[in-house]
Amino acid sequence: MHMRAAQENPFKHWLGQNRITLGFWNALANPMLAEIVAEHPGFEWMLFDTEHAPNDIQSLIAQLQAIRFSGKPAVGRPVQNHPAEIKRLLDIGFRNLLIPNVQTVEEAKQAVAATRYPPDGTRGVSAYHRNNGYGRVTDYFQFINQSIGVVVQIESAQAVERMEQIGGVEGVDALFVGPGDLAADLGYLGQIRHPEVQAVLQEIGRRARNAGIALGITSHGIDDVERYVNWGYRFFTMSSDVVLFRQAVAQLSDLATEFGARAKD
Repeated sequence: MHMRAAQENPFKHWLGQNRITLGFWNALANPMLAEIVAEHPGFEWMLFDTEHAPNDIQSLIAQLQAIRFSGKPAVGRPVQNHPAEIKRLLDIGFRNLLIPNVQTVEEAKQAVAATRYPPDGTRGVSAYHRNNGYGRVTDYFQFINQSIGVVVQIESAQAVERMEQIGGVEGVDALFVGPGDLAADLGYLGQIRHPEVQAVLQEIGRRARNAGIALGITSHGIDDVERYVNWGYRFFTMSSDVVLFRQAVAQLSDLATEFGARAKD
């Protein structure tokens, strides 16, 4: 069963191995952009956001279809840690979830339970949905409880205080730091690179390494990744479609502005 679970969900398997792996953050709700990203080998997995992105079930299905033949695992972030939100993402095809703003052991247990069918959890049963091939995967119920990856986000000082207990909940595969919300909670809104925030991120890495907890974080380039790896982090999203598109458009706009100024002279 362990081998089957690894085959069904390589991302969860990588978390268990605590190996370094890089992913990409998708927030523009566009299947063609997702398809372009999936064609590049540097990103081993892709995250699709609904908390701070205009994704809905239909746009998520289109993006999952766009990357289907890339073989890249998809991670979905629900709007909140709620059984209905989690169930819908699972049913349309996600086998990995990033649960936002988990602050207590009880909230972590609730998230895990929502991903498991009874008697291990509370996930509602449907015999025909996209995750089981609309009923074609006949042994789905036998392996799926062991094949769902659950990553919970640490986004507050309260969660940091309890991180070992949260990370030790059965069924939680990893912790993932949300540095923006954590910085805000620490009193440094919009200042992820403030020395005080960076010191907390480094301490989180040390504690996770000592506790044997797989730990991830958002990054904004390879320099961030290298620093965080040294601190004990192991999986990362490298930038996002929003950031890259904005940067590319800004660069092109600057060139256009320069050309326009020269043309008028």
